[in-house]
Amino acid sequence: MPLLLLIILIPLIGACFTAWAKYDAHYAAKNIYHTTIWTILAEVGLIIYTFSKLDIEKNGIQLVEKYSWIDWPTVDILLGVDIFSMLLLLSINFSFLIASVCLSRKTEHPKTLLTAELIFIGLLNGYILAADIISFYMFFASLSIPLLILISAYGGIHKKNALIRFSIYSVVGALLLLVSITMIYNLKANNIPLNTAGNLNLSGMAEYLVWFGLFFAFISRMPIWPFHYWISAINSTQRNPIVFLVTSLISLVGLYGFMRFWPNTVPETIAIYAPIFEIVCVITMLFIALICLSHKDFRYKLFAYTTAYCLLFLIGVFLPTGGLKMNIGYSIFTYIIIMTVLSFLISHIESQKKEMNLYNNDGVLCYMPRTSVCLSLFVLAGIGLPITPLFWNNFIIISEIFNYNLILGILVMVSLCVVAISFLEELYKMKGKAGAENNCAMSTDLSKVDFIIYISSLVALFFSFIKPLWFVF
Repeated sequence: MPLLLLIILIPLIGACFTAWAKYDAHYAAKNIYHTTIWTILAEVGLIIYTFSKLDIEKNGIQLVEKYSWIDWPTVDILLGVDIFSMLLLLSINFSFLIASVCLSRKTEHPKTLLTAELIFIGLLNGYILAADIISFYMFFASLSIPLLILISAYGGIHKKNALIRFSIYSVVGALLLLVSITMIYNLKANNIPLNTAGNLNLSGMAEYLVWFGLFFAFISRMPIWPFHYWISAINSTQRNPIVFLVTSLISLVGLYGFMRFWPNTVPETIAIYAPIFEIVCVITMLFIALICLSHKDFRYKLFAYTTAYCLLFLIGVFLPTGGLKMNIGYSIFTYIIIMTVLSFLISHIESQKKEMNLYNNDGVLCYMPRTSVCLSLFVLAGIGLPITPLFWNNFIIISEIFNYNLILGILVMVSLCVVAISFLEELYKMKGKAGAENNCAMSTDLSKVDFIIYISSLVALFFSFIKPLWFVF
């Protein structure tokens, strides 16, 4: 049974159904939502079933599927999966399941939103499962398409600048990766597996062109100075939680690329430049964290949180130790789910503020007990309290950073602490009864369904804190 191929195809087939459905304000709209939810639910079930086929005690690719694509020149497509990539697949698809169930039915352009969401899920699954250089490139380049659609539909008054910036970075990154992949293909006269990229035996200018092409291609997808402008233009002002989720996951595209190509395969002549990059990463973290502390918008604080943690994982990838991969995987698994729920909780609060004509967050949670409980728990989990795998695994990652470089470790800790303080400060303001206004009593709390889903997600993360892969049977 082609399990890996099905993981890619199911969301794309679901996208076809949502795209072709006739849309009206009542019956057809419900069909679009239901199709999306059942598609992603089937995807999550298939991923868990595939997880059960793997040996969780083994490292490396365990399940491989090969498909012939072109006879001349011969190009065979490889799909492969290991425990780390399965964790990413599960967290991404589970987060989109939460997003689809909890999405407000009053959302504008739901057909465009849900179709682009399913396309993005299918392409991102393909990117994670790609085990050869050509399919890896094809999914990398095509992942920009759904986000361009979403920016066009939900970008607001600044969408023109966001589209221009993202298009430039996207095209440049895709071209750089294409150059590197083409040079590798010509050298080997074949479509090689990703895990053999370290055996290229390049030298001179070719070595620099290939590896720096790969480097800047992945950087173009990440919120690192000076490449962060496209994501800051979208995420710091984006009010639609699914668009926020898609944009944040684009950053993980670059991180995943580094994890597949960089740590154990990059030659020493290129690896010597890694400390310079680590310095840029930590300066970007600190800069964003300090802006976050002075910013009053909770949405921007969430953007700063996602940026800081994404860069923490990236610094962990670049450490000269090879034992952090699974720790980073467990942290990312938790981080994606927490970021998704926080985005939806903030969207709910923003919608209530808009209905009540409120201009600040002071006391807004006083009349929304379910929202208050969920936001409090997920903020505490997000900043690393010992109730999810984020605690232990981030502790290990940061410890390795300290062992590698004391100053780098201190700056990383300062950045994360500043983001945590900013989150707690905003939570304190929202729960402060002194700031509550009379019209807050008219606010609408989270629905019982949303509340149960969010709390159940936190319970699942707590089980993962006790036993990381408790769901594997």
